[in-house]
Amino acid sequence: MNSTNNKQLKHLRKAKTLLSLILAFALALTGTFALTGCSDKKNPSADVSKGIAGVEYYHYDPANFKSMCDKLEDLAAGNDAAAVINQYDKLYEEYLELDTLYSVIYVMYSTDVTNDYYSKEQIYAYDNLQKCNDRLCEVCRKITEGPCADKFREHVGKGAFDAFAGYRVLSKREKDLMKQEKELVDDYYDAIEKAEDATYPYKGKEWNFDMISGDQGNELAYSDYNGYVEIYDGLLKMANDSAGPIYLDLVDIRTELANLAGYDNYAAYADEEEYCRDYSDADIEQLHSDVKKVSQEYFDIYYSSYSDDGGKALPKMTTKKLLKTLQKYSNLIDDMTAESVQQMLDENLFTIGDEKNRQDGAFTTYISKTNCPFISMTLDGQRDFIVLSHEFGHFVEFNNEKTSNVLTDSDNLDLAEIASNGLQGLMTNYYDEIYKGSAEKAKKDAVGELLQNVIDGCVEDEFQRGIYENPDMSLDEINKLYSETYAKYNTWAEGDPGYSWVFVSHNFEAPMYYISYTVSALAALQIWNQSSKDFDGAVKTWEKFIKKGTHNKTYLDVVDKCGLLKFTEKGAVKKICKPALKAISNGPELNYDFEN
Repeated sequence: MNSTNNKQLKHLRKAKTLLSLILAFALALTGTFALTGCSDKKNPSADVSKGIAGVEYYHYDPANFKSMCDKLEDLAAGNDAAAVINQYDKLYEEYLELDTLYSVIYVMYSTDVTNDYYSKEQIYAYDNLQKCNDRLCEVCRKITEGPCADKFREHVGKGAFDAFAGYRVLSKREKDLMKQEKELVDDYYDAIEKAEDATYPYKGKEWNFDMISGDQGNELAYSDYNGYVEIYDGLLKMANDSAGPIYLDLVDIRTELANLAGYDNYAAYADEEEYCRDYSDADIEQLHSDVKKVSQEYFDIYYSSYSDDGGKALPKMTTKKLLKTLQKYSNLIDDMTAESVQQMLDENLFTIGDEKNRQDGAFTTYISKTNCPFISMTLDGQRDFIVLSHEFGHFVEFNNEKTSNVLTDSDNLDLAEIASNGLQGLMTNYYDEIYKGSAEKAKKDAVGELLQNVIDGCVEDEFQRGIYENPDMSLDEINKLYSETYAKYNTWAEGDPGYSWVFVSHNFEAPMYYISYTVSALAALQIWNQSSKDFDGAVKTWEKFIKKGTHNKTYLDVVDKCGLLKFTEKGAVKKICKPALKAISNGPELNYDFEN
């Protein structure tokens, strides 16, 4: 058991990367173009320079923590159980401080990935967290083997005790590799930031991503299609050339980490150690196959009837409007959602903006010392309320999760994403009011995004598994693999050069996470479908997942207990996706019976 990486993933429950360039390219053919976020000068978000959730960041010196661990280790050899427990409790509180500092500095970093201080400090804080976690868990393992074991078990509980007893101490090499991994992820964000500002020359004019994705790109696509393709592919290749070598280094590091832990490849290591998945390789392979059978129908709809109204962009909202809308309709869902949104607003537990140097996407983290969630989000335009609804689902789940041991508890991200995707689906019930005049398009966008989660999760998962099972691949081979993998799910993408995967930050920062989007969206789509017929019943189903929690739970077991179809059941994927496919094509499907 090694909970450090799992903790990092818990803190980085991210929405999908907002820059989906393959779709941006394809949508250009049907007249839909990317929109930039709207600026809000009176942004009510937290001022991160003054701290996050009441906590100010500082450069932590781990010397005292290490000496406290040494003292606990000495006590563990004796018979004074009260002294052991007292020292453990002090160390646990100190570890919460470390855990909190990492969350705080990462939020600060997310608001400006070019800030050198934030960049260096978030790497430093993560390294501290990893090393202190390892040292404290090592000492706790010794307690489980000593004369105070029984009293210690009573104090921390059987689950934590068993986790400590089975803890595998990291070698110096593993610690060094984890630090290198974090530094490379930071290098990736620097590279992708520069790539987004890069220009490609065409007929005497310098083009960047904003230009090709905006009105100028729109005009060029219709007047000079080949030029449009050349510019897009050229910009993508520049980004791929910049970020790709970083990924090759990350694959080498992760492969070595997996081997040191006794696994043949990193994918197998991640499934068991990081994500605690209760479905097999065969289940995943079958899931890929089942999703391929519905994905082409999705893309055919998307590029035809679904996108006929693509030019009718949804109205953009200022930050204040987003929050006011979220509060109004959260209050109508249930008490815990209403209480959570009030807390988020009262305590400024969010940072939302469209500043140039913000990290793309959104995530929700947890501030351990103050026991509260926190949302970081970059505005993207018409998708903003969908993204905020998704992240607020994480916020509600965090806010209602039972107290856990941050050192030992595993956070099942497959389940965590049901809270976010589920709320995203429930919110469509209010779109007639939220998006007056554009409600049908908004519903299609929200439901279509859940379907795309199902598909993208499999695309990225199959792609990554192919790499980690063959870790010596060159960058050209990886690009080819991505092109071929994506085309299996979407024939519209055949011939794509396969450069765009570098814009999916999960490939770099949270490897093997993406299948969580698939399995969670398959549950969330069932909640959405139920909501169109029995909204209160759908809310109760969503509540069941949140009340079950994510710590030390397994996905298939909880889905079954909450009364939903498991993706491992024959024909389940097709049954689950069918009403959503109908909804994005012909409007909401209200009477689909899963039993027929």
